[in-house]
Amino acid sequence: MRIVEKIDKDLKVLIPGFMEITQQEIEDLRQALDSGDLKSTARIGHNIKGSALNYGFQHLGDIGLRIESQSVQQNVEGVRAEFERLKKYVEQVEVEYY
Repeated sequence: MRIVEKIDKDLKVLIPGFMEITQQEIEDLRQALDSGDLKSTARIGHNIKGSALNYGFQHLGDIGLRIESQSVQQNVEGVRAEFERLKKYVEQVEVEYY
């Protein structure tokens, strides 16, 4: 499945750093999940949602929202499913600048 995000060309110089931060958030999320810390997974999901939407990454923002929601609902398996979607998203996303 091809995932394309259309991002403003004025943000192009910032995207590599944003993606590095996203990779760190993936690691932080993995650690929080492994320890069963749903308060932290909710915070990380919230952060992913906010930063993604600020940069124009709609699909990533949606994943962050679902991570946050599943965490608040104490649904560990739901958080794990979204975590897997997040990892696949980062591997597959293509950025097109306009």
